[in-house]
Amino acid sequence: MSEREELKIIQIEDEAAKVVLRRRAEEVSFPLSITDQATLLSMEAVLHKLGGVGLAAPQVQISKRIALIYIPTVDRRSNAKPYPMHAIINPEYVGLGEDGAEDRVKDMEGCYSVKSICGLVPRYNRIRLTYQDKEGRMVEKEEEGFYARVLQHEIDHLNGTLIIDRLEPC
Repeated sequence: MSEREELKIIQIEDEAAKVVLRRRAEEVSFPLSITDQATLLSMEAVLHKLGGVGLAAPQVQISKRIALIYIPTVDRRSNAKPYPMHAIINPEYVGLGEDGAEDRVKDMEGCYSVKSICGLVPRYNRIRLTYQDKEGRMVEKEEEGFYARVLQHEIDHLNGTLIIDRLEPC
């Protein structure tokens, strides 16, 4: 991949896209390769063009455990705290609840890779997140609210899971 190559979002409705969207993406090794660095730059351009929130590498037909999160200051959700563009690499999460109880909240979700449907998706309100940053440093933190929802959505993509697997009837 050349630097800043134009990436195209693939959709599950395209049979050929299922090969990438439905399997667990490959772990990323460090230091990042030139190809992985170029992928990140190209994904950033796509996410800026889309207006933000999240984008996982499998959505642009790259089976790597890389996702970008960008919640702009002017987001459609009034309760969304802004987050600058940042990469989460090889991420994992666990849901957190009070006294071990499941703490899931249903909210509307759509997806760039699922054009045919959107709906209520239950997600943990709080999660413990671990990932590597662009330099390979391990990061572990707890997140909540809309940001935690976006993280879970993007990590689902890296695991081959889409919102159509989690949707609940309205």
